[in-house]
Amino acid sequence: MKSTNKKKQQFTIEDFEKGLMLAGLITPHTASEIDEVEALKEYDKEIAKKKSIIYFKRAVLAAEIVDNLKDEFTFGRVKFQKLVYLCEHACNMDLQSRYAKFAAGPFDNKFMHSINSEFKKQKWFNVKYDKSKGYNKPVYTISENFDKYKIYYSKYFDEQNEDIHNVIELFRKTKTREVELVATIYYCLLEIKENNQLRNRKTLLDNFYKFADSKKQFSEFEVLNSLDWMKKKGVLPL
Repeated sequence: MKSTNKKKQQFTIEDFEKGLMLAGLITPHTASEIDEVEALKEYDKEIAKKKSIIYFKRAVLAAEIVDNLKDEFTFGRVKFQKLVYLCEHACNMDLQSRYAKFAAGPFDNKFMHSINSEFKKQKWFNVKYDKSKGYNKPVYTISENFDKYKIYYSKYFDEQNEDIHNVIELFRKTKTREVELVATIYYCLLEIKENNQLRNRKTLLDNFYKFADSKKQFSEFEVLNSLDWMKKKGVLPL
């Protein structure tokens, strides 16, 4: 009877040196080694380019949200974050992996910390902070290149414009707490789908209250009532 055990692959010194070479820590010597390094550099450039394009598209989408809601009393930092999240899903940008669990719901720390800097850099909006209410509320006013973001928006989101504006209008007057609740439910529904869990109300409630201790501020009635509202308005993962 033949043995079914396979020999373990041995990690050689050549493998180690090749890793150092591809990492740029030692110099390639042969033509094939040079080709490998150049191919890796091109691949890294393509990945960086794709990431840069996705980031810029998200900034353009965020600018559209700000343009439509900047004068609303209920529009603050947390509501802005949640609407970026919901609008990204409304236009199928498929960026769930970028979001971490955060006390106030799904949160992309790197993006949200850099978005106002991007607005200033592109000269789409001026950003100041109002501290009169005891917290930092961003105040946006249009800047000199404001109209240029709209050109990009039409280019990137013309087909998804209706869906994006449906989300914006649904939450135009909504308080932050309610937007936080919807965004968290949405995230939990995606988790349930991705983890192949049973899709029922009990599973949703279990996932919701495991999300963060702060979610205990919402009663089961509020969560399920919000879920029913989301179904009615079509604010659900596909």
